[in-house]
Amino acid sequence: MVFWGQNKPEEENKPSSPNTTDQSSVETLSDDYQKLIKTKGRSPAIDLAIKLSDLLLEHAVRERTSDIHIEMQGSNLRVRFRVDGILQDMLITPKSVDIPLTQRLRVLAGFDPEPPKSFRNEEGRFQKMISNRAIQIRVSSFPTVNGEKLVLRVLDRQGLGMDIEQLGMNKDTLTVIKKLIRNPYGIFFITGSTGSGKTTSLYALLKNISTPMINIITLEDPVEYRLEGINQSQISQKTGFTWAEGLRTVLRQDPDVIMVGEIRDYETAEISLRSALTGHLLFTTIHTINAPSIIERLFEMGVPPFLIASSMLGAMSQRLVRNVCPHCAQKAAPPSETVVNEFVKNMDSIEAKLVSEMILKPGANYKVEKGCPKCRNTGYLGRTGIFELMLMNEEIRKQVLEHSPTDIIKRTAIVKGKMKTLLMDGIDKARDGITTLSEVIRVTATMV
Repeated sequence: MVFWGQNKPEEENKPSSPNTTDQSSVETLSDDYQKLIKTKGRSPAIDLAIKLSDLLLEHAVRERTSDIHIEMQGSNLRVRFRVDGILQDMLITPKSVDIPLTQRLRVLAGFDPEPPKSFRNEEGRFQKMISNRAIQIRVSSFPTVNGEKLVLRVLDRQGLGMDIEQLGMNKDTLTVIKKLIRNPYGIFFITGSTGSGKTTSLYALLKNISTPMINIITLEDPVEYRLEGINQSQISQKTGFTWAEGLRTVLRQDPDVIMVGEIRDYETAEISLRSALTGHLLFTTIHTINAPSIIERLFEMGVPPFLIASSMLGAMSQRLVRNVCPHCAQKAAPPSETVVNEFVKNMDSIEAKLVSEMILKPGANYKVEKGCPKCRNTGYLGRTGIFELMLMNEEIRKQVLEHSPTDIIKRTAIVKGKMKTLLMDGIDKARDGITTLSEVIRVTATMV
């Protein structure tokens, strides 16, 4: 659905920002790699590998990279960075046996220098000081027909929006969330696709309520960041410390608040929901497409309807959308009524009416991406969250007890609970000029 991005811009808007580094004045990874190659004859191989690995990490942090992909493509080395959720080629160059890059990274991650002869799952981590701050790197190895592929997850605590106000929630949602997470007991679910910021949101919620007066314990796999004042534990299938066993142990630790990294099966779900009934506040994640479908997912796991209805406080679905670049974004005309009607024709009638009204309502500050050196010609710079918050009420509880399907629960949440869907929240942000309609549609396409 590319028609959202086809509106002709009304005028160009290029605000200046003295604090933003112009990418055109900064040397690329390819430039720095070529300089390194020129010193090859005067440096030992291990020194070159150390310098190249440092270069990769420095550029990754500078570019706000979440993942570094190091791949062997035939006779070439290929390095890609995932920036704002999109993979970008950063370096494609002939492989050099004189620069043992993968061996260097394997040693840092705690692996043997050479990959094993037979496949073995290898995961490790290390920490590196870059720009005077500690950056944690999680490393995963994977065998391909062209050779070993490494993926490095860059965990930059400074770049993590740890405060709840930084997540991108609108004022009303933020007010409700702050009140909801101070309930004495109950369970609150967060759902979203991989890389949608669920863990960041969980940490932000915990940080917001953390005080010396309450005992907060987490079960995670893996523990992404260390949180001060919070007791974090690592799930380990090898030692038998599973989600269910971890929950049973946590309940003997006098907890006030429990965070369960993910609910994957009936046993974990059942213990979690019963714990929420017996005076504990639980936060957890679960994989579903939107907030209302969490209830159907729990049904599929075998959780009794009465347990869901009596313990669930609510659920939030989230995604990340790219912010339109403030340096090159242009104003755009709103889409026509004909285009909007075509877009919403397959939606539920109530949702379609609300979406149409939101898009066509006068006063919008729609933007369209253009591209400039500051955003690497992508038209986008940074990301923010879009959220769908469903609160439990008497109507939804009744439908849960009646085992109603997801579409009925969703309609009730919209009509009776005033729930804004992910698409609606995204449209609000597009109207405010934070992102573009085309970006919102790209991210929420499977829900339309």
